[in-house]
Amino acid sequence: MLHHIRMTTPREVFRQLSASARERQNLWENARFVLARVPLDRGQTQKILPGWMRPSDPPVGTLFIVDYTQTAFTVPYKEAALLVHVRTPLGPGVHCCWMTVDDDTAMIYGRELLGYPKKMAVFDFQEDRDGIRAHVSRRGVRVLSMEARRGAVQNPPPPVFHVRTFNAGALGQGFVVNPVWMFRPQEIIHESCEAFVSVTIRPSAFDPLDRLVAGDPLDGRLVVMDIPSSPRTLFLPVGLTGPRWWVNTFALRFR
Repeated sequence: MLHHIRMTTPREVFRQLSASARERQNLWENARFVLARVPLDRGQTQKILPGWMRPSDPPVGTLFIVDYTQTAFTVPYKEAALLVHVRTPLGPGVHCCWMTVDDDTAMIYGRELLGYPKKMAVFDFQEDRDGIRAHVSRRGVRVLSMEARRGAVQNPPPPVFHVRTFNAGALGQGFVVNPVWMFRPQEIIHESCEAFVSVTIRPSAFDPLDRLVAGDPLDGRLVVMDIPSSPRTLFLPVGLTGPRWWVNTFALRFR
């Protein structure tokens, strides 16, 4: 017996996401982060940035691994990323050059809607009252490990995502040429404390973070926060990437 299969339209998907978000008020709740600010190699970092961006001075990035324990659009999942701190004609901000997750729905939405270059990975995330131990593995390599011991409370806490964000791809994306979008995510930080964080990065042809990170962490944090469903910010096209950027970022974004 044949059954009629009804296809879901993009409009219906957005409606379902919006309804779920309204019910929960937050897209993510009780997100548990371990973060480290790390020095970056200036030359290698400039290669992976769109042409009108420059690394911060001195060049730094934020590495993090997070356990998203409650979400409005998929199952709980984990994520890791490197956010490059950048200078642009529109002001300072961050550019996400590498991101991994362990849920395919989160991967698809993040790449297609917001330009985060998400790839699938395997995570081990353990938390106790003293701190967090987290690891990210891809293609047989434990690419990133972060271990943190809890320290003094930060009050007021510095932002995690609530800064200008410049991502390539997302709406209107191509393969070699992509738009660059600027937006500013919202966040509600419930807990933030200093942390002593150790970071281990292993060489990988598929995730060459070791070429970018140029030393031990400058500082670290442990954060618990929500991300509201209403961004209260504009999603603006502010530039384009070209073939050189595509070649230089291929391993980080596509392998």
